[in-house]
Amino acid sequence: PCPECGVPCGVHDARERTWRHLDIWQSGTYVHCAVPRTDCPEHGVRTVPVPWEVRPNSHFTALFEAQVLAACMRGSTAEAVAEALGEDDRRLWDMLGRAVAQARGSADYSGVRRVGIDETSRSRGHTYISTMLDLDGRRCVAVTDGNDRGSVGRMCDQLEAHGGDRAAIAEVTRDMSGSFSSGVSEEMLQATQTIDRFHVMQLFSRATDRVRCAERRESDEKREALKRTKYVWLKREESLTGRQREVRERLAPNRSHLRTARACQMTEAMRDVYGCATTGEARPMLDRLLSWMMHSNVPDMRGVARTVRENREGILSYFGSRLTNAYLEGANSLIQSIKKAARGFRNVEYLATAIFLRLGGLSFDALAC
Repeated sequence: PCPECGVPCGVHDARERTWRHLDIWQSGTYVHCAVPRTDCPEHGVRTVPVPWEVRPNSHFTALFEAQVLAACMRGSTAEAVAEALGEDDRRLWDMLGRAVAQARGSADYSGVRRVGIDETSRSRGHTYISTMLDLDGRRCVAVTDGNDRGSVGRMCDQLEAHGGDRAAIAEVTRDMSGSFSSGVSEEMLQATQTIDRFHVMQLFSRATDRVRCAERRESDEKREALKRTKYVWLKREESLTGRQREVRERLAPNRSHLRTARACQMTEAMRDVYGCATTGEARPMLDRLLSWMMHSNVPDMRGVARTVRENREGILSYFGSRLTNAYLEGANSLIQSIKKAARGFRNVEYLATAIFLRLGGLSFDALAC
């Protein structure tokens, strides 16, 4: 019968084909078969599907593909699997790419309402990929090259290609990237943007450390006072050891007049803001902190205050949603481990395939045979 319509018809011809199968006794095993092609009056010449093949024109049997997929989903690189099986890694990447595309084709993103957007490096230099993760489903739904303003739109296009709707996204959590801010504002007009708490505190901590590094170069006295005090200023007050707490008290602003100590106080004040229970409680505390920072004699912290003012509403949105990029940062860590294991990726599509294998939450039931 014709594979398209099932109507009985004649045989046009038969072509010899070969598939790689699971090894038997550590020996490469291949399936050879003369596959008939039907001559349908309506659909023309069509190849009859064989039961051990997942998709047309595949070079591998379904069991072989399942073995490769299982190994790669456990963390093995395509290169390591190819070497163990005696195959060319490019053929495996092509097979993995088709398997991921087929699985994503059956994925349903219609229920995605809260997403996180973040960037991570893909190679040396300022080369990045951007990822969009479903915060409720704990899965990666889109990957695109670059972290520019248009990257958000490209990820939204991928979301909608699989049943999602950018207009249905209610909340987005992101860092303080200007390109992401503009992209989300253009592509998801109705979404509430929440600035990730970790990135805000990282901004304060890095500025505090810059102040310390600059101040210790000003005089021998300050160099001696700030010697081996990096983590005295960067750690939370409740995490300080006894010696560190003693040093911080000795170098407090009312005793030493160090700019580093004032920058540390501002960082602790921001932590206090995040300790608020509601937006109404946090808003006046944040405004007082920004006023103090803008009128201080610590230039680095004035720069932080300007950045925080630009993202004020996104920071305050945290107290309503309590969303963070914690899951995204964990995903970024896994992406970096994938990149490190593979010794880097020149081909962005290969990296995207590896990400979807590990983080996409995809179902490969179609490979069952």
